[in-house]
Amino acid sequence: MSREHIFEFYGTKEDFLNILNSFPNRTYLSGKLYYFNDYIVKLIDDEIHFGVERGGHSGGYWFIPKITEFDERIEFCGTIRYIGSNDNQSKIRKTIDKIEEILLFVLLLPIVLIVKLYMIIEWVMRKICNRPKVKEKTTEERLFDLMENYMGCVRK
Repeated sequence: MSREHIFEFYGTKEDFLNILNSFPNRTYLSGKLYYFNDYIVKLIDDEIHFGVERGGHSGGYWFIPKITEFDERIEFCGTIRYIGSNDNQSKIRKTIDKIEEILLFVLLLPIVLIVKLYMIIEWVMRKICNRPKVKEKTTEERLFDLMENYMGCVRK
């Protein structure tokens, strides 16, 4: 289970929205969408959804906090959740899709083998040259980066 994260923004909601408006955005029927540096922030009515990390073709990890406003600060409290696509396909359609994936994998197997060979060669070269592998940020580290470095919040 994901643990609860709490962030504080020192300022009013208007100040926070001014920071958000400094990023590229688009307006949709359901709300406003901000997209920058692999992060997404959606404003829907009185909710703010922070897209932290992609999670497949049409899903991702989102921080959807409960927002509490005080005199001169705002508190964001919530957990990171995976939100995927709405899949309403029948069993027959899912079976056909799975067969198509298997056939596609068989056709692309030579390319997959070449990529695996490249990865092995890269691993050997890294070991010979004594270079560490570049570490990817975790989902929580990405949330901390978004909230602290871009939104101006403080972790509690």
